[in-house]
Amino acid sequence: MRKIFIISFILILSGCSPVPMIALSDNGWKPLSEMPVKGRNGFFLRQKLSFGDYRTLTVRRSWITGTSMRTGFSFPNDWLDRMAIEWVRRKQTVRFTLTDGKGHISEVTALAKVQWRDLVLQGNPNSLVSIMANMQLRGDEDNETYAVRIFTDKQQAPWEMFIDTYAAMRYAQSYTGLLARSKNEYYTVVPVYQLRNREGAAVNLPFGGSVGFEFKNPAGKILAAVSMIGNGTFFLGDCSDEEKFLFANAAAALLLRQLLDEGVR
Repeated sequence: MRKIFIISFILILSGCSPVPMIALSDNGWKPLSEMPVKGRNGFFLRQKLSFGDYRTLTVRRSWITGTSMRTGFSFPNDWLDRMAIEWVRRKQTVRFTLTDGKGHISEVTALAKVQWRDLVLQGNPNSLVSIMANMQLRGDEDNETYAVRIFTDKQQAPWEMFIDTYAAMRYAQSYTGLLARSKNEYYTVVPVYQLRNREGAAVNLPFGGSVGFEFKNPAGKILAAVSMIGNGTFFLGDCSDEEKFLFANAAAALLLRQLLDEGVR
């Protein structure tokens, strides 16, 4: 029901104008590039998702566990290996590869509707799950975590993203997710809960909720953002090429997560 109210509010706010812009937490942040998402409206998971120079090469809902589309890496006591079979059966998984048209390629695996207790790795205090808990970036006890692993072609160690999608909607003004590779290499993923009206002023959503996400460095500077409104839009700021590719992968995973919510097959 809340989604219906949010969509109605967006339609009223936009009127006959283009889809309204998300209002980021830093009014002074101006993206260097703005990329509308293509292939998301009426999207079927075997079709292409693209924005700017970034595009998916493969998107699928199931796979043979223990195998990789590209990397071949495996990890001891790994949450993905332990959980993948059951989540594939539930049709709450997505795996895709992404390229930037410059020869770079990634492999991304994501599990939706994961309970926090399912992610706890016993006897592994250095896991990103433990790091996230220590940083207090988790949601409720009965959360619905979106657990994402991103391999880029230049890195052997993966990046992992954990977003409590329920908390990101209900507590959008205070919730923070995590995109990390270690306790010293991380970005926060913060919900966007405001829109720009026709006069350019930031307006809160009625009944709460979120319409996108910001990717911030440890100093709190926005480096990229993704709007979930309509087909979606990806925004990039001043950051390295490696960071741009990482954020593009994280944004694609978030866009696909919403489609899992909507029951797209």
